Amino acid sequence: MAEKLIIAEKSAQAAALKNGDSAFLAGGTEINRLDSSIDVSTLISIGRIAELDGITEIEEEGRSYVRIGSMCTFQDIIDYPTVPGYLKDACRFMASRTKRNMATIGGNIALRRTDSYLYPTLIACHAKLEFIDGNGEADKRCVNCYLKRYDELKDKLIVAVLVPVDIEVVSKRYSNTAQSHAVLTISMGFRDGKINLGVAAKSTALVNLKEISEALEKKSLSDAEILKMVSENKELDFKQDIFGSPEYKRYLLSVTIADLAKKVKGGKR
Repeated sequence: MAEKLIIAEKSAQAAALKNGDSAFLAGGTEINRLDSSIDVSTLISIGRIAELDGITEIEEEGRSYVRIGSMCTFQDIIDYPTVPGYLKDACRFMASRTKRNMATIGGNIALRRTDSYLYPTLIACHAKLEFIDGNGEADKRCVNCYLKRYDELKDKLIVAVLVPVDIEVVSKRYSNTAQSHAVLTISMGFRDGKINLGVAAKSTALVNLKEISEALEKKSLSDAEILKMVSENKELDFKQDIFGSPEYKRYLLSVTIADLAKKVKGGKR
């Protein structure tokens, strides 16, 4: 249980305070819940840092992005007119408006939950993250890089998230109820003939299914072909639990990938 609260006024100050026995306090939906995964002695509140708030439109490397401050809540994102519809859809996976008014995009990313509301969509759209470290140095990485190099990047403060506006993303979420955390969330991004597939599998993995994406770019795959590729993926080590057997989860993922591929290639939502 945290014994100390530090209220940071600047991003660089907050980043400099971060260590292995502290955590950033954003919306508080994880830290304040029963059986929270966070157990530290010090909390660093970032709620007063102005540069972590706000949503703007920017151009970068010839593409249009919406830049979302890491302290923006899910409801802020839903309400902002120029945020891409695919990200609003992902935020609506959090059914409680009360929670949406608290939960922040930066907090959801930093937690890396395998039942994340947002990760599949952020993977699928090639989202970028802006960071600042304890020395005040700014950095920028794609979401996939953040997942792969988490141990190196975890103490940096996420400043903003950049999502492109010129990409089609479709998603599907499976849960027992609207309020329940999902057993599977799958998102597929499609732009200029290229496919990117993000999956959040509860208690299993957050993964970019690159091989399946590349195969789908070349030709249409049958359900059986996709199932074979899913079964051979070592990152998707599904377990038997109350949500179903490993075989059922692989089947559910496979048929959903096939369905999403038809939607993006056929231009149907």
